[in-house]
Amino acid sequence: MSSVYARGNQLWFRVKRDGKWTSIRAGFSVGEEKQALAALRKAERTLAAEDALGVPSDGRLTVAVYAATWVCRRQKLVRSWRDEESRLRLYILPKLGHLLVAEVQPREVAELVRELRTRPEPLAPKTVHNAYAVLRSLFRDAQVDGLVQQTPCVLSKHQLGKKADADPEWRSGAWYGREELLALVLDDRIPLDRRVFYALQGIAGCRHGEAAGLRWRNVTGEGEPLGRLRISTSYDTGRTKTGDVRHVPIHPLLGGLLKGWQEGGWETANGRAPTGEDLVCPHPPTARTALPRMRTPQRSLKLLHADLAALGLRQRRGHDFRRTFISLAREDGADVSILRRVTHKAPRDIMEDYTSVSFATLCREVLKLKLEPPRLAEVVPLALAVGAGTSGTSEGEGAPLATVLATVEDPETRNPRKPLGFRGLLSARSTGLEPVTFGVTGRRSNQLN
Repeated sequence: MSSVYARGNQLWFRVKRDGKWTSIRAGFSVGEEKQALAALRKAERTLAAEDALGVPSDGRLTVAVYAATWVCRRQKLVRSWRDEESRLRLYILPKLGHLLVAEVQPREVAELVRELRTRPEPLAPKTVHNAYAVLRSLFRDAQVDGLVQQTPCVLSKHQLGKKADADPEWRSGAWYGREELLALVLDDRIPLDRRVFYALQGIAGCRHGEAAGLRWRNVTGEGEPLGRLRISTSYDTGRTKTGDVRHVPIHPLLGGLLKGWQEGGWETANGRAPTGEDLVCPHPPTARTALPRMRTPQRSLKLLHADLAALGLRQRRGHDFRRTFISLAREDGADVSILRRVTHKAPRDIMEDYTSVSFATLCREVLKLKLEPPRLAEVVPLALAVGAGTSGTSEGEGAPLATVLATVEDPETRNPRKPLGFRGLLSARSTGLEPVTFGVTGRRSNQLN
């Protein structure tokens, strides 16, 4: 049992660690036994926590040491642990890593945030907020572990600054135009698996994780008048970001792509026919990976940028497909109060809690989205104008010239592909539909099935 004893006019602690008794200077004088005993009990809790973490008796529990253990535990709890590890390594540990966990003060956290906000190469405000959020989570767990009595992460919005985009003009252009979306899902310079993946995000409003974790058993023809996607998981976590299960109508254009992908494209890409438990859009097998694997945000973004460059379009994110779906549907007259049930959880409101929306009603709003493939005559000006760099067009600003006749390199295989004819955009291979016929005007004579 630990104890407090006097040595001269000073008080000392006697504690047992690793089976050995050790004396530690208490920092109190004779007559302050009550304060020393309280400090001893606090030290005992800290030592017990350090023992549980595997810190040696002569070790120093620094922020860097605790962060290594913390990240290992986070791997089992959150999918974003790699992002948290990266933010710790880049922004937090260089400044606070050498400090003892129990000695970090709010002023040191405030100084870290101030340096991040005023560094020569300024970080985006959101990056600063994300780094602080990781540090706050780390010290919250340290408090739960008994390593600190109070977290030093107590900064207010005045120290953190406003959570805003680094470029205030960026968000207004963070979406795809109607013609751009059609090109990304119909142009057969882009492999079919990626076109289907873009369609799940841009025509069904799925988040990246929802599209990556979607399995064929959740794609059904049930529903009236459209088929449905049952969105029940993000990646392989077993639940979506908001915890709800959404039933998303399959737009006719998306349905055609899914049909062609299921009936032949998936087997061609993966070497066997799909089963209900297979992912709808995995990364295809490569020389390094013999089996299909779930799409990751990093790899998907790299391939998206390559596809945008091949089409002569400016760079954007995968999440901008979701913004595109909502924006275009509302532009075409969709009721936002119903459309939001396709893309988001119903708002926290007593009337919304008591409101049920039929699947047919959801279908009606999704069908308002007008995504008819362009006339053949419109393909030429689209391909030539996009990326021309003319002033006053955000789509072409800073992008290289590209036409549908350009020879491009497939970023998956790094092999040059054959030049594509104008009719390639509207071919049966592009849409996954049955072959269509064109009249004199170039318009399709049949409707999407």
